[in-house]
Amino acid sequence: MEEAVKKHVQDGNLVFLGGFGNGITFSAAHEIIRQNLQNLKICKCSGGLLFDQLIGAGVTDHIITSHCWNPTGPQPAWNLKRAMEKGIPQKIIYNEQSLFMINMSFFAGYMGVPFMPLRSIVGTNIYDHPKNVGLKAAKVKCPFTGEEICVVPAITPDVGFIQVQRADRDGNAQMWGLIGDTKFGINSCKKVIVAAEEIVDKKVIMESPERTIVTANKVDAVIHEPWGAHPGYMQGHYYQDLAYRFDYSKDTKTIEDWENWLEKWVTGVNNRQEYLKVLGNDNIKKLKAKNIIQGAVNYGY
Repeated sequence: MEEAVKKHVQDGNLVFLGGFGNGITFSAAHEIIRQNLQNLKICKCSGGLLFDQLIGAGVTDHIITSHCWNPTGPQPAWNLKRAMEKGIPQKIIYNEQSLFMINMSFFAGYMGVPFMPLRSIVGTNIYDHPKNVGLKAAKVKCPFTGEEICVVPAITPDVGFIQVQRADRDGNAQMWGLIGDTKFGINSCKKVIVAAEEIVDKKVIMESPERTIVTANKVDAVIHEPWGAHPGYMQGHYYQDLAYRFDYSKDTKTIEDWENWLEKWVTGVNNRQEYLKVLGNDNIKKLKAKNIIQGAVNYGY
């Protein structure tokens, strides 16, 4: 991960970070923080704790997402609150989207088209009273019906990260469970970084090709990164760490609290392996998922 971030991410980049509950790219975000990248624009359909950490570390000044909070409780995201209200550690631009809207923007990027139509934005504050972030939705006339319809622009990040269950060495990456915006988001990116719980032989990928969400021809780096989505979950590998997520708001409420938290979990460790030592073997055993094998498919013809 250290090598991939150093090689492929630059100050000022627009970065996509995959995962919607399942497979959130915490490991990638933590390495971005450790390398002290600056002025990144970051995007994903649900910012959550991931964005709160990047905001608090001062690596981003522009977020594109639907919400940024601690859903466990729910509780505040204190770093976002400090940045928006007091400019600490810096003032950020919040390009607010709806979940569907940002997914359609990623889908446009994935398809290589300039925009996508949708019906759910006009009449909301997102469309009617946009913040100073540029044009993020517009109306066009349908050439077939003459009807006016809302469209949203393609989002094409400079680089994207995903955490998946498995990938082969070439980068054919497979994910199952809740996928959210991960497939369309990562395929809209100019550079693609895949982090995987397991590296498997290509024959394993070929056994169920429908699970592949990004193919090797698009991938710039492949990383073997077990537990890279903690404290989120990875379907079939580990559960969500609810205790960690619940304590996060309490542990980051003040600037001093946040700095102590950051030192413990991010800047005070060199990589994910050291992070797991902080998490501890007892927690790892408790969070490890039970095996439930389902859905055998007959491919005979």
